[in-house]
Amino acid sequence: MPEFLFIKESSINRLGCFTSKFISKDHCIAEYEGEIISAEEAIKREEDLNRSGIYTFWLNDDHAIDGYDKGNHTKYFNHSCDPSCHYEIAGNKILFYASRDIQNNEELTIDYDYDANSGLVVCLCGSANCRGYLNEVVENV
Repeated sequence: MPEFLFIKESSINRLGCFTSKFISKDHCIAEYEGEIISAEEAIKREEDLNRSGIYTFWLNDDHAIDGYDKGNHTKYFNHSCDPSCHYEIAGNKILFYASRDIQNNEELTIDYDYDANSGLVVCLCGSANCRGYLNEVVENV
């Protein structure tokens, strides 16, 4: 994990990942780490009410990476409707990049924008562009 990333309290959601240095737009920041698991196992873990959070990041329809136990600082990238970062999936890797220049001590965020299979989740990002929800309802066509 890059030395310039650190975890501290976030105004968005409990803890967040922050940078201790300036990061230029398009810079590859870090890789999401964790255990590669099957879709069946990912769904089981996401529905487990005994877990304190959901840290599954889907690679494709068949596999996800679960950062719950074996994750790194990137599992603390909170949601924002106006995110500082985006991700790219490259095989079995998820890489985070700066979507714009990011300032020293700024929180690193991504847009979760996932399907609302079990209801909408209220967004707390505070962005001027806030959609109001982390996820969206996908209509069957």
